[in-house]
Amino acid sequence: MDRNEVAKLVIEYADQYGPTNRPERKAVEKELKSTDGDELFKGLFSLFLLENDRYSYIRQQNAGVILYKLKPKAFFDLKERIRSCLSTWDASVEELPLYFSEKCGKHSVLEVIGDLKSEELSETERNALGSFMWSINIQKNNL
Repeated sequence: MDRNEVAKLVIEYADQYGPTNRPERKAVEKELKSTDGDELFKGLFSLFLLENDRYSYIRQQNAGVILYKLKPKAFFDLKERIRSCLSTWDASVEELPLYFSEKCGKHSVLEVIGDLKSEELSETERNALGSFMWSINIQKNNL
């Protein structure tokens, strides 16, 4: 399955079933498990880049839960990925920062957040960055 098929499958599931706490999600996860890690990550991450609309939260929630649960092995530039989703990521979907934290290490994520704070960001992006840091710090404090 390629990244476009991954995104399409998760969008269709989210639009049909809504929240992730449904038994049908396990069938989606099973179907995605055999997908190449990079393609799986790119397909799921792409849902965090879509323009916000009435479906955004549910789609991102599903993508985030699946991303965090399956933990695909992927190679990416952490700073680029975090920066690219700040204006469209729904901050209530904590699984995205938690995935990055587990994949790249909390210290690396917090370092990137620190670097991004010095860049020119919109108010929306600054708020998202604060939420990103909050999610990482909450995880850090609960371990």
